Amino acid sequence: MSAIALRRPHAPYRKGWCPGVLTPMETGDGLLARVRAPRARLSLDQAAALVDATVRCGNGVIGLSARANLHLRGLSEGTLPDLHARLKEIGLIDADPGIERVRNIVVSPLDDLDPEALLDLGPSVASLEKRLKEDENLRRLPAKFSFVFDAQGRLPLGDVDADIRFEASRDGTLAVYLAGDDALAAQCAPDETGDVAGRLGLAFLALAGAGEAAPRRMRALVERIGASAVFLEAGFETKSRMRSQRRPLFRDMIGAHAYGAKRVVGVAAAFGEIDAVRLKALIERACALNATSLRLTPRHAFLIAGLDRSGAESLVDSATELGFIADPADPRLRVAACPGAPACMHGHQSVRDDATRWAAMLPKGDEVVLHVSGCAKGCAGPVATAATFTATATGYDLIVGGRAGDPPTRGRLSDAEVMQFLADQGPEMFAPERLS
Repeated sequence: MSAIALRRPHAPYRKGWCPGVLTPMETGDGLLARVRAPRARLSLDQAAALVDATVRCGNGVIGLSARANLHLRGLSEGTLPDLHARLKEIGLIDADPGIERVRNIVVSPLDDLDPEALLDLGPSVASLEKRLKEDENLRRLPAKFSFVFDAQGRLPLGDVDADIRFEASRDGTLAVYLAGDDALAAQCAPDETGDVAGRLGLAFLALAGAGEAAPRRMRALVERIGASAVFLEAGFETKSRMRSQRRPLFRDMIGAHAYGAKRVVGVAAAFGEIDAVRLKALIERACALNATSLRLTPRHAFLIAGLDRSGAESLVDSATELGFIADPADPRLRVAACPGAPACMHGHQSVRDDATRWAAMLPKGDEVVLHVSGCAKGCAGPVATAATFTATATGYDLIVGGRAGDPPTRGRLSDAEVMQFLADQGPEMFAPERLS
């Protein structure tokens, strides 16, 4: 195993850096390690062992990120060797930091179970992971350069941003899109994704160049020279084709749902923060009910698959008793919120108590519409929301229809002013079509 590389904060903080298991990041509550589970899936034995590792090596807090990764918090330099050994035993650690850094892949969580999904993405993801592992040239890609595989179906990923997107088609192929252009696509077979992504990644590196002014993400390069130039550099033909913008709805994810003969239970943790002890209890209950796997989603929720009808109903009750969200109408689902201070060294203040109170003021709905961020980085909400409140040293900045780091619509709002703003808004402010 390669030596541990610790990321220590420096001023100014660089937004583009991402932690991993082999490259943990120092935060306000210790070191943070990001676990990128293959296809964002865990067996229940893996999940139980991961929880044990979190308790033994960290502070027992697990964050479920907007990229379907797990953040293990409260680690220390002294506990990292034990963590690495535990994760190696259950197959959740990469061979070296270079591979780990570029393996940023979000996959439809139920492509193999959903009768409405257009493709089982297993071979396609395996093809990409093999290319990322073997091609050392691709390790020069920026830290947040990412890939999405969308099988469509009942839990589409149209709201998840990616530098390179693979979208399943009804003819069994995949349409390939670049960030910044949703209307131009290449096409490939399911087993060609590694070659396609590799060629597009190398084209990005060749066209972006180096230096401070070089684009750090595909979207910035496409805005500068156009998607057609990138596809041409990679040697691909393209055609006009709009990508899907479909987003998953909470009512299709949270609670018990039938997928063929089996049931899947979707569970969320408020703002993506999971207490490891409670998760361990839920996993033990799922094992007793003969569930088969745990699937992570980019919506701060996870799915437990392989249940029968009575088992699913029982697990929903257990999840609720343990403090998880199993009701799709829970208003906290409509809010993205980071830990804020003191857990995050970047945060200006703690934000989750505010987010909980403000969530109760939102109209009912099926999508995230409010983002409460401890700083302008906006880690919990990478996409625009109807309203974003970004903490500052003197209150909250309001951004309407944007992201945490965008120019504010209003600045330095107090808690009372935020609540008054929310009370003054009609349901149309938070309608899904506002950001479509």
